[in-house]
Amino acid sequence: MLKIADQKTDKNIPSQDIVPQRQIEVELAQIVNLGNLECVYLFSADGLLISGVQGRSDFTQDNALEVAYSVYDGFEFLRDTDGFAGGMEVLLFDRSRRKIGVRIFKAFDQDVMMVLVIPPGRRYRFLTNRLIGLIKQISKQSLKY
Repeated sequence: MLKIADQKTDKNIPSQDIVPQRQIEVELAQIVNLGNLECVYLFSADGLLISGVQGRSDFTQDNALEVAYSVYDGFEFLRDTDGFAGGMEVLLFDRSRRKIGVRIFKAFDQDVMMVLVIPPGRRYRFLTNRLIGLIKQISKQSLKY
């Protein structure tokens, strides 16, 4: 629910510094700056960008959305036809040993697709699990408003 920002009586309005999208972008930028990921994008199930950091990667937001939708459509197809409910991650490897990962999880009362590009030889699972936990926590806090 949106709140009117100029109401003086409402003390629960979040400041610009703690807007959920900004909180997520700060975390994404920190992980990308560590060098463990080249880029990270979050999309809603409708294909809308929730947040993203491109870093120094040549993998654009449009590329990420195409991959995310392909994977999401595949999971939806399997869920509808075979009752497949176990899918939450797909990894694609290229010839340079770089990985493109797609993780699907629930946040903000919807499916969220996280697309990340992992440089060769880097570990990513701990950071992405931590990031997903943080996004879910931010989601719960933002839904209170």
